[in-house]
Amino acid sequence: MEQLFTEISPQPIAAASLGQVYQARLIPNGKLVAVKVQRPGVRVAMEFDLFILRKLTDFAKTLLKLNTDLTECC
Repeated sequence: MEQLFTEISPQPIAAASLGQVYQARLIPNGKLVAVKVQRPGVRVAMEFDLFILRKLTDFAKTLLKLNTDLTECC
């Protein structure tokens, strides 16, 4: 990061879907930019959510006796 930015805001300036946005200043020209930083642990949380969705679709398929592969959508 030290090779790209002279400074980065200590607090986020906005929230993003899977992270937070910080303001930073580029080294080459001093231009202010927005930097999106992914929240720690978001990948694991998403994988767990998808696991739960797959189990729920399997359960719904069995319970409702559906002749389809709901699991493929998730």
